[in-house]
Amino acid sequence: MTDILIFGAHPDDAEIFMGGTILYLKNQGNSVAVCDLSMGEAGTYGSGESRQEELKRATTLMALDDRITLDMEDGNIRNNKENRNMIIRVIRTVRPKIVFSFSDKLIRHPDHKYCGEMVRESCFLSGLEKIKTENSPHRPDSFIEFPELLIARRPDFIIDITPFFDKKKEVIRCYGSQVIGEGEDDSGTRTLIRSNNFWEILDARALQAGAMGGVRYGEPFYSPNPPLIPDPVRSFSREIV
Repeated sequence: MTDILIFGAHPDDAEIFMGGTILYLKNQGNSVAVCDLSMGEAGTYGSGESRQEELKRATTLMALDDRITLDMEDGNIRNNKENRNMIIRVIRTVRPKIVFSFSDKLIRHPDHKYCGEMVRESCFLSGLEKIKTENSPHRPDSFIEFPELLIARRPDFIIDITPFFDKKKEVIRCYGSQVIGEGEDDSGTRTLIRSNNFWEILDARALQAGAMGGVRYGEPFYSPNPPLIPDPVRSFSREIV
């Protein structure tokens, strides 16, 4: 049994969109696994092989308990039975308490949209006994969504990543084929992620989410079920007004 399982469409998705939360969860003593649906072979920069090497460095830096890479086609990830069955097998193998993946609303990248859609459906389907796999049925307690870079709707809750924000950036820099160092010349870039604008948006996202929660840096999440708040005084007090 693993505490947390996170699904991204590509290597670096988990790090970019909830890397600070991963570091927070590990610091709290939770077991955390990540599953990438593809190798990221269709990216403008790098190759499937080079991105796997980058992934290994990021995985080590985050001290993940497990990392799984599936072989869905990058750029053509779609919601179909074959892909859902692959996700179901991962869920039944890892047996997480909580699953995180993309929101399928207001999403720019089609792979991200279908990743979140399939994972949400597979969390339910994984509990059905009549769907046969090598491992027995398992249904996670909760499925939680994260947005892409832009926070287009109000989150249901915020994780304070202030102590981990600098390390999150260090982890993202492991993907050197995809990003540049902050302040480097980006005049020849062909992608948003390989530009200084990416780092500015990443900062703005964390600052915006943090401001909503009354802290310096935060990461936003959506939940179909309201979270139980054990300490409302602490949860609703604001360090930053």
